[in-house]
Amino acid sequence: MPSNSILAWWIKNPIAANLAMFSLVVAGIMSYLFSVEKEPFPTVKLPIMDIRMNWRGASPRDVEDQIIVRFEESVKNVEGIKYIVSNAWEGGAKISITGEERVDRRKFSDDIREKINSVNGLPSDADKPIVTERVNRDQMIRIALHGDMDELMLNKVAREIRREVSSLPLIANVDISGDIAEEISIEVSEQKLREYQLSFDEISNAVKANSINLSAGSVVGETESFRLSVRNRAENQVDFENIIIRHQADGAILRLGDVATIVDGLQASRRYSSFDGEVAVLIDVYNGDYMNIPEMSKNVNEYIERKIKTLPQGYKLTVWEDWNDAYQSRLTTIFDSAISGLILVFTLLLLFLQPRIALWVSAGIATAFAAAFWLLPTFDVSLNMLSLFAFMMVIGIVVDDAIVIGESIHSQHENGFHGEQAAYNGVKAVAKPVIFGVLTTMIVFAPMAFLPGSTAEFTRAISIVVVLALSFSLFEALFILPSHLRHLPDDDANRELSRLDKIQQGFANALKYLANKIYAPAMDFILGYRYIVLGIFIVLFSLSVKLLNDNFVLQSFEPKIEADTIRLNVTLPENASFARLQQVLIQMNQGQAKLAKHVADLSETGDGGFIAHHYSRINGSRISSFLKLVPYQDRIIDTETATNLLTEMIGDIPDAEEVEFKATLNERDPKIAFMVMGDNLDAMTKAANELKLHMNEYDDIYMVRDSLDKGSKEIVLSLKPGAEALGINLKDVSNQIRQAFFGQEVQRLPREGGDSRVKVRYSRLEREDIASLYQLKIRTRDKREIPLINVVDIDLIPGVSRIQRRDGKKVVWIWAEYSGNNVDVLKNKIRQEYLPDWLKRNPEVSMDRNGRNRNKDDFMNTVYHYEGLALLISYVLMAIAFKSYLKPLLIMSAIPFAYTGSIFGHLGHEVYFGAFSMLGILAAAGVVVNDNLVLVDCLNQLRAKGLSAFEAAKEAGRLRFRAIILTSLTTFVGLVPMLSGDTEQAKFLVPMVVSLAYGVVFATLTTLIFTPCLYLFGHDVKTVSTKLFLFWKNLDKPRTC
Repeated sequence: MPSNSILAWWIKNPIAANLAMFSLVVAGIMSYLFSVEKEPFPTVKLPIMDIRMNWRGASPRDVEDQIIVRFEESVKNVEGIKYIVSNAWEGGAKISITGEERVDRRKFSDDIREKINSVNGLPSDADKPIVTERVNRDQMIRIALHGDMDELMLNKVAREIRREVSSLPLIANVDISGDIAEEISIEVSEQKLREYQLSFDEISNAVKANSINLSAGSVVGETESFRLSVRNRAENQVDFENIIIRHQADGAILRLGDVATIVDGLQASRRYSSFDGEVAVLIDVYNGDYMNIPEMSKNVNEYIERKIKTLPQGYKLTVWEDWNDAYQSRLTTIFDSAISGLILVFTLLLLFLQPRIALWVSAGIATAFAAAFWLLPTFDVSLNMLSLFAFMMVIGIVVDDAIVIGESIHSQHENGFHGEQAAYNGVKAVAKPVIFGVLTTMIVFAPMAFLPGSTAEFTRAISIVVVLALSFSLFEALFILPSHLRHLPDDDANRELSRLDKIQQGFANALKYLANKIYAPAMDFILGYRYIVLGIFIVLFSLSVKLLNDNFVLQSFEPKIEADTIRLNVTLPENASFARLQQVLIQMNQGQAKLAKHVADLSETGDGGFIAHHYSRINGSRISSFLKLVPYQDRIIDTETATNLLTEMIGDIPDAEEVEFKATLNERDPKIAFMVMGDNLDAMTKAANELKLHMNEYDDIYMVRDSLDKGSKEIVLSLKPGAEALGINLKDVSNQIRQAFFGQEVQRLPREGGDSRVKVRYSRLEREDIASLYQLKIRTRDKREIPLINVVDIDLIPGVSRIQRRDGKKVVWIWAEYSGNNVDVLKNKIRQEYLPDWLKRNPEVSMDRNGRNRNKDDFMNTVYHYEGLALLISYVLMAIAFKSYLKPLLIMSAIPFAYTGSIFGHLGHEVYFGAFSMLGILAAAGVVVNDNLVLVDCLNQLRAKGLSAFEAAKEAGRLRFRAIILTSLTTFVGLVPMLSGDTEQAKFLVPMVVSLAYGVVFATLTTLIFTPCLYLFGHDVKTVSTKLFLFWKNLDKPRTC
């Protein structure tokens, strides 16, 4: 054994090996306790800039023309923009600018701010634009404040709670959902305006002039100084009523209370919210920069326990949603599966390897995992469902290198070597395939960190955990493990065997028997019929491709992450009355009650619970209901079944424009989605309706709908000819109408929870009566009052309440659901057979043919690109290592059969094949390349010793049979708990587990059977080619007699 070798140094210095192992384990524990962030799912970090701007009272069309178009034009040339999504609604706009994943975020943010702040020509009465970078904050806890109470007092208590919760550790922000802003409304009827010959301008100016707090400088004397100030700001109803408007000719004083009603309360709005049938608001708690959901939940729940004791009678505080519950239950599920997998792997190793080898190999798992934990914060990876799943998934993979090295050292003992020399020889014999096997596995996993969109943060966690664990596993297997196995005891035929020894020896002998007496003779036969065997494997691969393409395997690109809450959203026409909105809410609540009774009837005791709490709200024309379910282990039926039952029990809502029932955490897009783009909304509406009619002709398509928001009818005013002669212009008319119906803001009063606006306008009854518009008088500068209908024409046109845009074009989405099995074929049929003629008939529109499949296409294209690059790098590394162009291809030949195993696994388990399934296949590819490396390296060594190609192909599999079988079995066994256990909380990860488990199992057969056959096929081709070459070469030589 060389004395100057690094490997020899580690073998001879067991204290260094033990200290290294101990240090890595301690570092991992300390990192878990104090450094690693803890959250349910990885935080999605995309470079997104949001621009919000309010222009109260403006129509969506005006907001689009005057605000959105200007902003879009200003930023369109900013480098790094991926796409721009804009929304205009009555009184406001929002523009979201998404950057490329790899863009320089600071520069991107600065460039957007600079462009927005330099825009000119914005409406003078609009608020300033607010530009914010979307911060990675997640709502972690929702608290319901509810009871039998006044809404105004409810809001005040909610703001007090918000202020107190905001001061708790780990909390960045607290919002109130469902509250209504306070407002002081100065309401003047048209009759009072005429009676006192007043105008809105005169009343507004009186309020501005008399309700005032103003600093007026200071008086500085020789010995003392005095500040000058006016303190006369009205703060409440009485203060406003006493404001003087004018002094009458008879000396009387006309006060605001004489002509107006002062309403100090909440803004008039079509809003309502309740929790378990009581008036309520929700208080949303968001995480800070450092995420520790268990500690955050503990702080908030302790606060609630204290606060409940101080609340007024009738007030209740209930934790409506706490992500810590989901975090603990989901992580417990995966953690239990991981522990079970670890136990199974250790048991398996114990059965087939010497107890000391099994023990130290298993200890290597703990060391690699602890070391990976140590570096998680460095790579900005938290402890979440995906990262913990990665640890579970990699249990069987990280032992592969240790198994190969341990088995090799054990073989050296069987061959007569002992102690340090046996350890050194064992490592040297398999170092090359082990190192390159781990490197190729890491290379295959690495691209998962670079996938596009929101998927990236999910796959990135898996990628980094696997790469870190494999890196430290390789270090441990090469340097620490040999030190521990240097004194591996030799087999002593005279030693009395314990029961464990006898069991272990029995399994070890069984494996040897399988390799020597069954596999080796079978390979004699198989290699003789290698062409038939190769054909069988190719047929199986082709069959697996056809099974997927013909939809015999269920398919869903994005996995469903089941939620603990069912969400119901119903949207009515914009002009629906509030009474109708309440009627629909009652219908939804009745359906929920039917569902609760149905579930109770299914239970054995008749009182089985299903809905823990329910929260309902009305906001505008949208009715929403959220059902918080009991813990999943207590549910009699699954969430998806409950959602379908609830849909039936609520029944039809004939005037609904959109109905949504969702029970997944990730928003599931409709199965069919088309995006119509253009500049002319009328032409887009016509084209969209035409496409919807065509889609309704298909039997399997249902719930065809669009994103067109019909809105309420819009009244358009235009000046009559000759109106200017009366001293009236359109600006005066629009201002006075706006003052009457929307109101003129004259002041803002600072109050707890935000500013309270003070508005002068018509009374509520007049604002809600269309007749008031026709009775309105336009007041001129010379005090004349002219009926509105004498100076303007009034037209009624269809209105819109929301306009959507993407990349500078108006957008209309068309969505539909599909009940068949092959949605891709149907979508392609529509695109190829219908859309070309449809586009010709509608030249003013264009079609984003990808629609919402854009994310799927981006994902798959990126996977193909990066994984193709990863395979190329793997090929180059192996070509250099084996000094051959063809042997790396032989090693990589097993990869397609990982796909075959995955497809058969999905078919057997009846799970959906999608994005996570693809990632599982890639993971399996890394494992099977590792196995093939071990086999081909052994085959090369045998050929170098002079064995024939046939004998080498047969012997390589026999000699490496135990290592290959054990590496595959440990990978599969480590995943068994997820495959067979109650994985409802981690159901969306099962496709990846199925792909990896069955991909490895099938590819193992490929390694042991297909690869030797393929090797001999290559040798046959080479032999025949050589003979042909020599034959043709000899034809040119002259013949001799």
